[in-house]
Amino acid sequence: MIPRWGSLGFALVAFVSLVLPVASGAHVGDDPAQLLATYQPVLYFHSSEDWAPETVDSYLLRARVERQVTKGKWVPVPPPLPTSYAGCTLSPCIRLNLPCTLRAGYACYHQEAVADTDWTAPVVYGSVATVPASTPPPPGQTQAPRLLLHYWLFYAFDNWHSLHDRLWQIHEGDWESVTVGLDASHSPLFAAYSEHCSGTVTPWPAVTKRGGTHPVAYVALGSHANWFSNTPAKTHFAECMKSGLGASAKVRLSTLLRLAEDQVTDRMGTAHVSGPAGLPGVTPMTLIQIGAGHTPWVTFPGKWGEGQIVWLGKTPHSATTISRGAAPATPKWHATQIADAWHPAAG
Repeated sequence: MIPRWGSLGFALVAFVSLVLPVASGAHVGDDPAQLLATYQPVLYFHSSEDWAPETVDSYLLRARVERQVTKGKWVPVPPPLPTSYAGCTLSPCIRLNLPCTLRAGYACYHQEAVADTDWTAPVVYGSVATVPASTPPPPGQTQAPRLLLHYWLFYAFDNWHSLHDRLWQIHEGDWESVTVGLDASHSPLFAAYSEHCSGTVTPWPAVTKRGGTHPVAYVALGSHANWFSNTPAKTHFAECMKSGLGASAKVRLSTLLRLAEDQVTDRMGTAHVSGPAGLPGVTPMTLIQIGAGHTPWVTFPGKWGEGQIVWLGKTPHSATTISRGAAPATPKWHATQIADAWHPAAG
């Protein structure tokens, strides 16, 4: 039997703090839980979005852990969940893998989404990082923050596709982030949202907010990139996807993009709204603080899925499919620079 990691029964209470929002006018002290609650984001999702942000534990119930023993050959790894690359000779060495086959296309994953996605119980993870005084400001900003509030969102699957489903980019295990930078007095300076290979930093006064302190992010259909407005946005998909590819693969990707005949954009919407409790029309989102006592998945050294592919057409075929490499890596939970909090190594 292939091991399912959720069966290990990790207790969330061993490493997390559940926190609730505070009133927008309340004093914000030094308590990390209170800071995270004060600036917890509000997320707007497209009406056709299949995947809600979920707990890692629910993903581990469905995924298996595998080790690459020879090039392209992966075998199941028995419990406990690995926390280091000890004994590895290949890269990537360890990965999580859902039961569906990536190169079979999206149909199997869609069935899983229908069975497992729960819009009534969304989850966001939070961490607080102290920024060294010598750290330069993020791009476009004049003042460096003293604290970064990181909000980490986990989706079981990324299924970006163009408007008419001609071009697809998919991978298992999708980490995205929203970050709020605070100055020494805990006043907000900016918000930074992950978007594909990188992201955008916006000064706090220009950020749309709910309840006075909660930044609004519009989540792109399928890709889960976070945007500051719900206007369709260019994804810079080609530049992102070509990063790390060889010359021949870059040529093939350019051909696929041309043949798709679809504008390569992210599409946002306002159908599902998740965020802090107490806001009208918002489904309460559980905020779990990543603290000092960690479950093993917090230090999982492998990749969070089988891999990543791009293809043209309704289903993948060898002539119209490109392997984009590995799935995302484990986030840098306490990153002190914004760039380290972007989507970890997948796109």
